[in-house]
Amino acid sequence: MQKFIFTDTPEEQNESVTNKREFYIGGSELNKMFEDFYKGDIIQNIFEKLCYFDKSSGVQPDWATFGHEAEEIIRAYVNKKYNVNYRPGCAINEEKQSRTNVDGYDENAPHQLWECKTYSGKENIDKYKKQIVYYMLRNDIDSCLLTTLSKDVLDEDGKKIRNITIEELNDEELEKRLNFHIIKLEDYKMLAEQIDKLTAEYSKLYNYISNSKLMLKFIEEYKAMIFTQNSMVETFMDSFR
Repeated sequence: MQKFIFTDTPEEQNESVTNKREFYIGGSELNKMFEDFYKGDIIQNIFEKLCYFDKSSGVQPDWATFGHEAEEIIRAYVNKKYNVNYRPGCAINEEKQSRTNVDGYDENAPHQLWECKTYSGKENIDKYKKQIVYYMLRNDIDSCLLTTLSKDVLDEDGKKIRNITIEELNDEELEKRLNFHIIKLEDYKMLAEQIDKLTAEYSKLYNYISNSKLMLKFIEEYKAMIFTQNSMVETFMDSFR
């Protein structure tokens, strides 16, 4: 079991998420990592990771702002409903190069991990399973309570007319909208094995590239290209403001 550092304060949250970000493998990276391995694009994946640019000072898109604010409201609701004390946390596993930033952890809860996802359209929990299995695998945890919330407000014919607002997320609305899923590690043994093998190979390749003088030359050139590209995009967007 890795030790979780609770990240309720902005200072701790920022440090846990961004410190040595390019070195660790985060749960949100798993889907793209699998996809890039199958496509043969894993070298580019690592280049992009090594060339990570901190954009935390930028303005978040509306969907991200809603997700963060909704998560806090839903966490408080779940804690009250199930008499638990989930708190956002971060755990680092240096040996595995893993960084798990979880929406909630409570060592005394029946399901020690809690994850919260908001969605539009049809619910699809399969896209969250790699991330959740990774969190359980790296922290020796047996199960996770996944809570999902539909953002869609529908008309009488079942057609979406708008997104629900943060102000509308009261207990009555949450009771109607929330779905709860128990994800157990024992049900995903094959996926856990695949994640273990893939991340191990990824770490080997990452460490080889990051320590190779020849590859570092290409990385610096790649960074320069990305910087130029981003500057061009910003200039282009500024012309419409």
